[in-house]
Amino acid sequence: MGEKHSAVGYLFREGAFLPAQETKPVRNEFGLDLFQHRGSVYEGKTGLQFCSLQQAEDLAGFVEKHGGIEKVQKLIADSLERTGLSPRYTRPDEKKKDIFPPKEKDENRVFAKDLMGNKHYYYRFYNENGIELYTMEKKREFFQTVYIPCDGFMVGIDQRHRLEEVLKWLPTLEHGIRGEIERVFNQSMEAPDRWADLGFANLLGRYEEAKAHNAPIAAERQRQANERRAQQDAREQQLAQERQARYDSAIREAEGNIMAGKEVINREINGKSLIMQLFREHEIPVPLKTQGWIINSLHSIRYDPQIGEWNYRYFKGSRNSTKMFDLLSKLSAAIQTRQQFEEHGASPPDSSVLDCEEEQDMEL
Repeated sequence: MGEKHSAVGYLFREGAFLPAQETKPVRNEFGLDLFQHRGSVYEGKTGLQFCSLQQAEDLAGFVEKHGGIEKVQKLIADSLERTGLSPRYTRPDEKKKDIFPPKEKDENRVFAKDLMGNKHYYYRFYNENGIELYTMEKKREFFQTVYIPCDGFMVGIDQRHRLEEVLKWLPTLEHGIRGEIERVFNQSMEAPDRWADLGFANLLGRYEEAKAHNAPIAAERQRQANERRAQQDAREQQLAQERQARYDSAIREAEGNIMAGKEVINREINGKSLIMQLFREHEIPVPLKTQGWIINSLHSIRYDPQIGEWNYRYFKGSRNSTKMFDLLSKLSAAIQTRQQFEEHGASPPDSSVLDCEEEQDMEL
């Protein structure tokens, strides 16, 4: 496994070995010649895919899962009988530059830094005035930013769709683009409430000075943002309280109407079905199918306390519910219990806890 090989990685595809330009060695404890290429790991002698990059993160586990290193080596040997040895080994002194000659340098492509010092590729484009102008992409996009070099930086000055105006404006600058940057920057520094561009400051060597100038402006902007956020939070809290008050009022009104024998329309309250919320408020379990029926089909309910009977109406075209009479009886009992406790200044007990304790007593 320690045989000499070249730096060129070959992939075995459609019965032939093809050189891959972008490869990177994959170190491993098994002495295998592995290299990665576009999300996969390949074995160097055979040129066959070995595993994915994700699987290579636990290469030992992958090898063990496939029968151990001896089994893997046998698979490689069997493959070599079919494919033959990769040119990576038959031409061990081969260099990448022999297979992939360097591209001719594009004089219109430069690697330069923006005003904050980050480097990018820029592409020079022709213009009728012969001024040195660049964009960050080769494509002629309508809204691309146009850049001009200045003191080792690329300065964005406008968008390409305004190129005609840019070409008229640049020759009018008495001291060139640097002089214009300095003029605009000095104006900002002289105004206590005007933000000084940190990119311009970087180009002029006055970054720390600009940061000190901007500090109180940034603090004031943050104070205003905090104030707006606090006002928004207060508005949201007020709206939430109003929604909760409407909800509580609707629930109490519905409970009163039920006990008075008045019809309760299954209207929407805070985006929810009023009658479904009555069951939830009183912790009455409702089957999922019946919940859907209440939300989508139930129009209204009415309880007649004189005869102790329920009535309900549902929309035409919907099937009747087999559970509603039983559920409404439980709801009526729960409302009566709550009202009795509230009249005596006490809270109704948690029925689920009482049920649990009663069951435990029965078991004992």
